Amino acid sequence: MSRGPFCSFPSFLPPERPLWYIPAVKPKIDALILKVSGTTIEGAVDEVAAELPVRLVLNGEALVTLLCTPTELEELAVGFLLSEGIIQDRSSLRKLAVSDAGPSIEIEIAGLPQGWEKQFEKRTISSGCGKGITFTNYDREKDRKIDTRGPVMTVGAIRDQLTKFRTISTLYLETGGVHSAALSDGKELLFFSEDIGRHNAVDKLIGKAFLKGVSIENKILFTSGRVTSEIVTKAGRNRFPILISRAAASCMAISYAEDIGITLVGFARGDRMNIYTWPNRVKQA
Repeated sequence: MSRGPFCSFPSFLPPERPLWYIPAVKPKIDALILKVSGTTIEGAVDEVAAELPVRLVLNGEALVTLLCTPTELEELAVGFLLSEGIIQDRSSLRKLAVSDAGPSIEIEIAGLPQGWEKQFEKRTISSGCGKGITFTNYDREKDRKIDTRGPVMTVGAIRDQLTKFRTISTLYLETGGVHSAALSDGKELLFFSEDIGRHNAVDKLIGKAFLKGVSIENKILFTSGRVTSEIVTKAGRNRFPILISRAAASCMAISYAEDIGITLVGFARGDRMNIYTWPNRVKQA
């Protein structure tokens, strides 16, 4: 089999089941604009974040179309299905491939949870900027409470990692049009993802850690976007004990973080931050 432009995918399946993916579409494009500055109007070229509809095909059936930045699409698909409780472990993943026909992400999973189709029958208008559809449900039976005794971060460590987090996204610095998410072990940032959608950025991050075999239990989730109930649901399902955002938190997000045992920190900028829930995990020094 000729590899051509394809690259080797990080393999966690037997050698006879290789996984391949196509190179990512460019995350930004040039747009012709009229630039207004004071009384001056002139033509210019501006870099804008790319956005494409990408269809997720699960076991041969079209499941959902995700509007996203067309990079890390494998990670996005896996993270989305992890957050929905569809993927149980890495051994259940049989195929993962991106096709430029559509484009689409084709994924095959063995041993799908019983009754999984029913949860995709219920759609909720999300709080995303595009007022999209989310399938993430609020079945609290799936959401085991997280041990509230640890881990612990200091205020100084949070500030240091926020400084790195704020400057790591070159796509944001170039376009100003994407959200970011990062995974931390409390000492350093381990993984980073970005997307036009804050939900997608978190799913990409979750999928990336999963595919690389890195456990995210007792890790810290950083996000640049506002924290709503959907984001806290993703954090809870994936066992993040601490969720830190540079933006605001909604009342429903705070309520759920309190219930599930997540330390929720918002408006974390410069020398300030708001600790909404479970402050025992944050120490002064």
